[in-house]
Amino acid sequence: MARRTPQSRKRSRTRAKSATKTTSAQLLRRQIARLTAAVEAERGRHARQLAAVRRGADRRLAAMVAELASLRHHEARAAALSRLLEERDARIAELETLLRSPTQLG
Repeated sequence: MARRTPQSRKRSRTRAKSATKTTSAQLLRRQIARLTAAVEAERGRHARQLAAVRRGADRRLAAMVAELASLRHHEARAAALSRLLEERDARIAELETLLRSPTQLG
């Protein structure tokens, strides 16, 4: 096996250092690119999640508004039926009074 001279070792170390620096810089650039892509993906995921939550809240709100409208409708129907019953009872009472009162016929 041939021995290397101290100069050749020195050169290879220098090359290794510069290669390591370049490799480290490239690795850092790649890592930054990966992290930037991950942040953008996370932002997109968060935006989609937020939109889904908003759509769900809008659906629930629409259902509540529809239920309120239905309840108001039923309340109005109940009030109308109650008014009709009162009118009917008043008319029945009026007719009963007429039945009990004497007539000209006898």
